[in-house]
Amino acid sequence: MAKEDKDEYKGDKLSAPAGFDGPSNDRVCTDVLCSLLLVGMFAIMTAIGIYSIQNGDIRLILYPLDYDGNICGTNAGDIDMTDYPYLYLVNSFGGGVCMKECPSFSSGYADEYTLVTYGGVYKVDGLADESAPTVEMPDYSNSPNVQTCTQENCYPNNNPKESFTSSGVNSGMGYAFYLSDTTNYLNRCFISSDAYTVIEDAVEDTKDSITDLGAAEDVTSFISELYSDLYSAQNYILGFGFGVSVLASFLYTYLLRIPGLLFTLIWGSLLASLGLIGFMGYYSFTAANNAADEDPQVYSDDKIKGMRYFGYFMFVVAGLAKRIQLSIGIVKQASRAVQAMPTLLIFPVVQTVGLLAFIFVWLFYAVYVASLGEIETNEFDENGVTVMVRSFTYDDNTQAMAWILLFCFFWTVEFISAVGSIVIARAIASWYFTRDKGTIGTGTVVQSIRQSMWYHMGTAAFGALIIAIIQTIRAIVTYIQKKIEGIDGDNKAVKCVACCCQCCFACLEKCMRFINKHAYIQTAIFSTNFCISAKNGFFLILRNFGRIGAISVVSEVVVVIGKIFIAASTGAIAYVLMNNYIADEVESIIGPTVVVILLTYIVASLFFSIFSMAVDTVLQCFIADEEMFDGDDCYAEGSLKEWIDDNGS
Repeated sequence: MAKEDKDEYKGDKLSAPAGFDGPSNDRVCTDVLCSLLLVGMFAIMTAIGIYSIQNGDIRLILYPLDYDGNICGTNAGDIDMTDYPYLYLVNSFGGGVCMKECPSFSSGYADEYTLVTYGGVYKVDGLADESAPTVEMPDYSNSPNVQTCTQENCYPNNNPKESFTSSGVNSGMGYAFYLSDTTNYLNRCFISSDAYTVIEDAVEDTKDSITDLGAAEDVTSFISELYSDLYSAQNYILGFGFGVSVLASFLYTYLLRIPGLLFTLIWGSLLASLGLIGFMGYYSFTAANNAADEDPQVYSDDKIKGMRYFGYFMFVVAGLAKRIQLSIGIVKQASRAVQAMPTLLIFPVVQTVGLLAFIFVWLFYAVYVASLGEIETNEFDENGVTVMVRSFTYDDNTQAMAWILLFCFFWTVEFISAVGSIVIARAIASWYFTRDKGTIGTGTVVQSIRQSMWYHMGTAAFGALIIAIIQTIRAIVTYIQKKIEGIDGDNKAVKCVACCCQCCFACLEKCMRFINKHAYIQTAIFSTNFCISAKNGFFLILRNFGRIGAISVVSEVVVVIGKIFIAASTGAIAYVLMNNYIADEVESIIGPTVVVILLTYIVASLFFSIFSMAVDTVLQCFIADEEMFDGDDCYAEGSLKEWIDDNGS
């Protein structure tokens, strides 16, 4: 009775549909309602975009906002700033004034006797650098919030050190700051690191008072230097980050077709891991026995039991060689499948193009929604000095539109990924359940794309909808957490509850991603809807938990090693070439190299997502093959065929 209950709990084994000979061409549309919901979501997003375009002003977002509420480079405020598109930051709160050009002097230039203020430029008589080019600013004299400098409030005793702690400069939190060489970044004028060093030297005795300013300047200096370096190295970044990384990913995936290399890669990694695990088990077990024999006993009985159980666990893990051998077979078959359909490797590029097209439209709408905000005045009181800074505030309707756009973004990104998973699963399943593998090729991939996008868009939308809902809930929890921390930042109970919620939803999201993946494979093979596919996939996993665990480890080894190897090798080559050819043109080649590595890793991840999905699909096909057929009727080949012959179905 217990055995029957256990089998019932794991669900019924798969049975072959009548005339089953692999994924059928006679398919049915699945989860049509979800397809319609997704189309409706796109319609709502478009409506929000049109409304925002008609009522918003994109200039409010593209151009910076000065302390008085004027938009630099536009006539959208009380003062016409059309000729002054750049913002010179005056304090660490983000307050600044518009300028015609970002001040650009010799590298490391800073005049501690000339101040840029909320009311214009202030020069210390007889000490300011009169040879410096004139800084062109609008006339702020009629502004109700104008704040200007005098010797008393900005430069007492004509002393730079006293100036820094004066009410005007206020350690970088006032309404004035020193004129310096800057770098233009998104129409913001950031002080260069060398210029900031000059300012630091001038106020050396008061460095202890440099708090937020120091941090802000470090960040802005880093950003400006990185921006400059990335611009100088843009050809190398684009060439290696996209071009070379694509070629390297193609090459590595091609090399996986070589059986000897794949065997060495997997067993080399696994034997090293298993050897270490076995040693840990032996060491833990021996330590537990030695501790138990000590007189007097040093460790408690519970600790000794814990060490002994840990040793047992390590021995069990190290003894999974049989299942790992099956994993090797699965990975080999997945490599063969990808080898038979090289055009499948192009599909991530198609996905990426589609994703970029959506993101372009989505960002266009999102920027216009952001421009619907109202300008409000914020007052910051530091050291008895009140500083005015303007920012945007949004009403409930605008916030609702923003949340809808965010949900649409989550859903669409997951949908594009889900469609790709179904296409890959359909192609790999066709390869597995075809006895004459010579008939598999580009036509199989094209047919998989056509059938997946015509019949199973709804299933992809269903699975993506679940993930999007979870992601939106997580975003809302984060938003509420930030709001509460703004009110009561030291409330540890609130932080604890928010972190617990985030952890629970993160785990739920990972579980659903796992279930979704196997549901997509079931849909690709049997043309069933999402719910049935998810149920069958879940119980299939439950019946073969040990195999799936071992195979997941093996495939992850191949994927992780591949990503790291491609990213590291491409980054290393880029580093050497940039060091030889453009080292004198940049502050540091570390920044561009890191960007190359990140871009390469992203590109490699796109390609290895195919391999990972292929492994999971071959695994499900193998288990279905094992459960549905016996003996010579099985579709398995090579080591997988030997496994079924040796162990039975």
